[in-house]
Amino acid sequence: MFRFFKKKAAQQSRVEALLAAPPVADPPPAGGDNAKDQYIADKPIASKSEDRFNRAPFATRIAETLATRSDPSSIVIGLYGPWGDGKTSVLEMMQEELTTHDAIIVVRFNPWHFQTEDLLLRGFFATLADAMGRSLPNMKEKAGSLLQKYGSVLSLASLSIGGVVQVSPGEAAKGLGDAMSNVGLDELRSRIEGMLDEAQKRLIILIDDIDRLDRDETHAVFKLVKLSASFRHTAYVLAFDDAVVSAALGERYGAGGSAAGRAFLEKIVQVPLHLPPVDENSLRHLALEGVDNAVNHAGITLTQPQVDAFVRHFDDALLPRIETPRRAKLLSNALLFALPILRGEVNPSELMLIEGIRVIYPELYAAIRDNSVLFLHGEREARRNQLQDAVSRIDSLIQQATPTLSDEERAVARSRLLEPLFPRIGGMEYGGEWDSIWAREQKVCSTQYFKRYFTYSVPVGDVPDSHVAALCEGAAQASPAERRALLEAFAARQGLPRVVARLRQREDTITVEQAKALIATFAANGDLLPRERGMMVIADTRAKAGMLIAGLLRQIPSPEDRQAEAERAIRMATPVGFAMECIRWIRNYEDTPPERRVLADEGEAPLREILTARIEEANTEAPLYSSHPKDAPHLYWAWAHGTSQEHVREQLVTTFDAHPEEIDSLLASYVGEAWGMESGLPRPADFRREQYNSVTHLLPGEYIAANLRQRYGPELDTPQEYPLETMPQSRRVAHQFMRVHLHVLQHLPEADQAVAEGDGLEKDESSET
Repeated sequence: MFRFFKKKAAQQSRVEALLAAPPVADPPPAGGDNAKDQYIADKPIASKSEDRFNRAPFATRIAETLATRSDPSSIVIGLYGPWGDGKTSVLEMMQEELTTHDAIIVVRFNPWHFQTEDLLLRGFFATLADAMGRSLPNMKEKAGSLLQKYGSVLSLASLSIGGVVQVSPGEAAKGLGDAMSNVGLDELRSRIEGMLDEAQKRLIILIDDIDRLDRDETHAVFKLVKLSASFRHTAYVLAFDDAVVSAALGERYGAGGSAAGRAFLEKIVQVPLHLPPVDENSLRHLALEGVDNAVNHAGITLTQPQVDAFVRHFDDALLPRIETPRRAKLLSNALLFALPILRGEVNPSELMLIEGIRVIYPELYAAIRDNSVLFLHGEREARRNQLQDAVSRIDSLIQQATPTLSDEERAVARSRLLEPLFPRIGGMEYGGEWDSIWAREQKVCSTQYFKRYFTYSVPVGDVPDSHVAALCEGAAQASPAERRALLEAFAARQGLPRVVARLRQREDTITVEQAKALIATFAANGDLLPRERGMMVIADTRAKAGMLIAGLLRQIPSPEDRQAEAERAIRMATPVGFAMECIRWIRNYEDTPPERRVLADEGEAPLREILTARIEEANTEAPLYSSHPKDAPHLYWAWAHGTSQEHVREQLVTTFDAHPEEIDSLLASYVGEAWGMESGLPRPADFRREQYNSVTHLLPGEYIAANLRQRYGPELDTPQEYPLETMPQSRRVAHQFMRVHLHVLQHLPEADQAVAEGDGLEKDESSET
């Protein structure tokens, strides 16, 4: 069934293209037909040879019955079917058959073309006159004159339900007199019938699109048919949706409602016929043919599992509701639009199903789009509701969005369409590890991909997968400046967090050459990586980039090459705090499983030596607490660990002896931020015992206390534990430091007093992380 193929076009370098244009989804492949030439027009077939639903025998039977009918009296046939079911195509096949009968004059009339009742009547009889004139050239002038008079009379008159013509007074009456020329309606009708008798012709009038009219226009059409259906040698075939027309007529007649409308139709239509239902296999073939066309046009190659998944869920939940050829074409056109614009950015088979929901269940589509959290994460109380036979929020939402479905149909839609697309709304439990699996497969149930399916774009803050692929493919050939430009382009779109996440998801697919290039790209441009703030932020983007570099190193099979690349990354990582972050994820811990180890145990020492030298160099350029305030506590720890506590202390004492006020900046770098539980807003954190212990590993507590007393005076003799927030931050920290310091000196054992004096360097690395 599916004959998918992939077109490959000559394009400029992916890296150059990414540098030259903003990150958006790639266009469909060049070289194919334009999308505008691929959309399926909603037009009827023109011949029985195009019949795909085996309705030609039905159309032929109606046509032959009318053409060979011996009774000269008029007859009205109703051809009933819903919108889009193919009524016009049946009329076309009837006309094709009727034209083979010489005694038949076929008249096609579409009332939708006329805006008023007067124009409708005049247009109808003008159409009859034209058809008779072309079929009866010897009587053309006479037929035209008679029908023109008849139409003019009716245009100036009104028809009651009983069929009686009533002339309006005044100018209308004068016009009627001129049109009649003293000839009555019955006489005009007799003359027209005489012409048909003489010519041995029968008029068959096909009227379409009645169900597109408004209430008044619908009423006018049936008044027209009521009046002119009394002609001998005429037959009408009226094609419309009987439910729609009955509702429109019911508002004007009887007790109102569809029942009254149907009662009125029975007075007009002698032979009601319903279109034969479309064979489901034929409709399925039409729909899948349109899907095939859309996939091919987008240049997408589906895997066999994707084909199988789509066809199964399509057959189970979408096909039973397609019902008409028009809906099959609507689905095809929807896919022709959506697939090219999201090519490579979503799972194509799931996009086709989501578009199917949009076409077949538009209210359900809107409910999914507007309730993403519910569909992506499910309900915590779902199991309890199930035990208590309570209606879940999701079930309630589905019920509201599908009012025309039965309970059984709704259950099928949920279990065979929605639950496969959104597994967490089902009965199975899916842990957090599934988020990464679903993201790798670009599924709609992934929080990273959900919005793409409903916005037809890659949202700001996200990046096209095609651009991530371009980064992998092009980084190896790009210069350092081009690599930075690539990351700057992602950063301008706030997309670096998503780039790092995407690369971590696809680590296993990255080649050795690509891994080396990506390590160098991110290491050299660590200053571009965001360091998100927030109460719930556990690992920021820079930390995740360190994880990425460790993962990319694992893709290098040779231990020697892996060690060399790790050392190169630490040498070039910018800023130096990012180099330390990379070591944090490269190093081995006691619980690291063998398959997750990046380097041999002895491979960490060279990295530490490189980092120590870089920290020393960075501090020479500017004190770490001012040039790298967020990383300073960890950098000082690593520096002391790589050299000695005395060496670091000597550097700091030299600085603070010359610039005593700068000790405030050192203390500030250890404070960090706190977040209000109610407001969620950031504020400077308090200086507590944990910070005190860390900073007194570098400098004796009494050295810092003496500095603070000298600058802030006797107020620190009675320090405040919680100074007013209006107090300058440096003074607040001084108070809190002194509060902890005095507590250590006065209330704790001798060992802690030694800490206060700055003796000893902690051997564990808990403060590093």
